[in-house]
Amino acid sequence: MSGRIIEASLDQRWITQRRTGRQAWEWKRTRSLVPGDRIPFPLTAGHFGTEGESRSGYFVGAMLGDGGMTSCTPEFHGDPLDGAVQFMRVFAAERGCGVREIQQGSIVRLRFPFRAGHRNPVTNCLRRFGVWGQRCEEKRLPDLNLSREFWIGCLSGLIDTDGCIRERVNPRGTAHGSVEFATVSPGLAMQVSDTLLRLGVANRVRVNQRKSSDGPSVNGYIVRSRRPIHIVEISRATAVVRLAGLLDLRIGYKALKLKRLASTVGHVAPAKSEMHGYDESVALDRVKDVSVSTVRRVFGLTVNPSGLFVVNGLVMGDTRGGLVAS
Repeated sequence: MSGRIIEASLDQRWITQRRTGRQAWEWKRTRSLVPGDRIPFPLTAGHFGTEGESRSGYFVGAMLGDGGMTSCTPEFHGDPLDGAVQFMRVFAAERGCGVREIQQGSIVRLRFPFRAGHRNPVTNCLRRFGVWGQRCEEKRLPDLNLSREFWIGCLSGLIDTDGCIRERVNPRGTAHGSVEFATVSPGLAMQVSDTLLRLGVANRVRVNQRKSSDGPSVNGYIVRSRRPIHIVEISRATAVVRLAGLLDLRIGYKALKLKRLASTVGHVAPAKSEMHGYDESVALDRVKDVSVSTVRRVFGLTVNPSGLFVVNGLVMGDTRGGLVAS
């Protein structure tokens, strides 16, 4: 259901939760999995790095969302009255860069020029985190030993630029909603999903296939190309509340909307099961489909002492006679 795909041998072991009775844990082989089976995935990571701080994280996230990083001069696009644009003005000024503003309809195009013949400090910041020069379909998060504060800032910048907060009422009159991040880069979507999991926020990734290069919005996102949109969605009430407590959104209406949504769903308690004390750190995903792939070279793996390890965000068991696909 989360959109994650794992290739494994038919004999690979999985820890699953029984769907009837006491719903205790049991082992299943890949060949025995069926749609609807529940597989655990861990929430939160006990270790983060030390590099980077919150403001640099927000800058990198916002530039990955609405920035231009492929020309000679970095630039950013946004509403001239919102907090994201104001942050970018200050961030550039702190580094001695000029800020040239070009009005383009209801948005402003900010360019950050620097002295001719000198390295641009804003460009150097983007190079430091390995994101300078990335095109929209190739965007990826930094692959560095970064701090927890950096990742929270980065997610805040991404949600402020390419995210939305939705409030809904179902047919029964129950209010609920979701926080979504959209991108045409499949790699970026999965990295954002993984970062959210490390911070304890359950989510899923879905794909919207678009058929035309110009037309109406799709789930709130304007169709501008034929590339599919990859959407990271946080819809579980407990995940929305946790996310609201982490993010520092600078666009006022988004911050207020997220605060209101978290207040609306804040009464929902985490689902209870026989997790033996692991409810706060483990959630359950559901198998959507099991299909036969191709013949691949495989490797055996043994893990001590638990016999459990994590692949692509999902908990698996060591091989013990089974095989994991390479």
